[in-house]
Amino acid sequence: MPLDTQGFDGIASDIAGMAGRMDADGAGAPVARRILEAAAQPIHRQMKANASKDPKIITGVLNRSIRIGPVKKRRKSGKSITIGVHRKEEGAYYATPVEYGHGGPAPAPAHPFIRPAYDTRADEAYGIIRDGLRDAIDRL
Repeated sequence: MPLDTQGFDGIASDIAGMAGRMDADGAGAPVARRILEAAAQPIHRQMKANASKDPKIITGVLNRSIRIGPVKKRRKSGKSITIGVHRKEEGAYYATPVEYGHGGPAPAPAHPFIRPAYDTRADEAYGIIRDGLRDAIDRL
């Protein structure tokens, strides 16, 4: 039995129009950028805490190197943000061996700080994105 669908073209154009209005809402930074930057904060704080032996003391090159990158447009669609050590900005060159461990003449075990931060705070970040989009859609 074939399924007859109607109205999807209208919905698609409405969503595209809403997305365009959200990026040009006139409130400073585009909505998507503000929402992604807000959602990155909990993961960023957790990552810094995980990179320290004592989460109350956050110092050192590794902690100073953990940053939130700029929001970038993805190739196919959407936007993304990165959180972590950005080596182009004079980041700690040893972040990867700390995260995954290394062999060699003086092997060291892994001390992951990136993945556990994401696993711990992903739901919170998702909630910030969901609530931010819901508020933006309600304003439109």
